[in-house]
Amino acid sequence: MQKRVLSLIVGVALATAACSNASAVAPGDAPDPITYDELIAMVATSDRPIVVNVWASWCLPCRSEAPLLATAAATRENVHFIALNVRDNPHDAAAFIAEYYQEASMTHYADRSGTVPIEMGGGRGVPITFFYNQEAELVMTHSGIIDEPTLAFYLDEIQR
Repeated sequence: MQKRVLSLIVGVALATAACSNASAVAPGDAPDPITYDELIAMVATSDRPIVVNVWASWCLPCRSEAPLLATAAATRENVHFIALNVRDNPHDAAAFIAEYYQEASMTHYADRSGTVPIEMGGGRGVPITFFYNQEAELVMTHSGIIDEPTLAFYLDEIQR
């Protein structure tokens, strides 16, 4: 019980930091680790819809969709974008963020084991993107590279 309460407290603290963009990754820094419980607490306490994009630096489709997600994060200010790096080394993750997401209004986290997306109901493959509405309900899960019309449709759906 104490572990769940502590996880919830940590999650609320992370959510507060994430919603204020205070946990931005500095150039050259790897993203901070996050657990499933912390991520779900962040989703549950957010005052905005949330998009969680799961990526890895070694994933070519992730590299292809990164500019689209960065643009969406910049233009959809009422949606909180979380970039979750999985099964990657910190140096490569930091380089990917510097190349694709440095100017994007996104919060970055890491899951070195790759278990968080599985616990979220996805798989081990990347990229995978989860779309939560403001009520913290999972509205859509998209496996594989996402294109602009599909992303726009999902973003419109979670903002209803």
